[in-house]
Amino acid sequence: MKDRIKFNDAMLTAVMNGRKTQARRPIKPQPKVTEDELRKLGACQDGYTLSEQVCAAWRHGFVDVDCPYGEIGDIINIADKDGNIKGKIEITDVWLQQVNDISESDAKAEGFDGYENAYSSEFALMWNAIYGIDSWINNEWVWVIEFRRID
Repeated sequence: MKDRIKFNDAMLTAVMNGRKTQARRPIKPQPKVTEDELRKLGACQDGYTLSEQVCAAWRHGFVDVDCPYGEIGDIINIADKDGNIKGKIEITDVWLQQVNDISESDAKAEGFDGYENAYSSEFALMWNAIYGIDSWINNEWVWVIEFRRID
């Protein structure tokens, strides 16, 4: 488990004032999961997105990848972009999804007010600036870390 999660200045401010309660980070290395593979495992159900199915498979142990940021209940340091610790958060949930599957409510939980659609949102613009447009275009798998700030 990592001992801290870094945030840029704007996102650190959003965490500190309670506007940001989720963080997404790319999964390294990217899992190579397809719907066909889920069907072979008996972990595929019709009517759900690939992200929802993979997340359910992961939660039930069909996809063996551990989140390096921690587990539910862990207390993690939060840090500025230079690594200086600024506070602590408690992880309240962890899941995985493809980055393009972010919802409007999740974009708000990420600390963003504006949301038009996944491809033109403030979140997408920030994601491209940090991780590169290829990450967004390739719809990379990400860890979603949900948390609450603790004093």
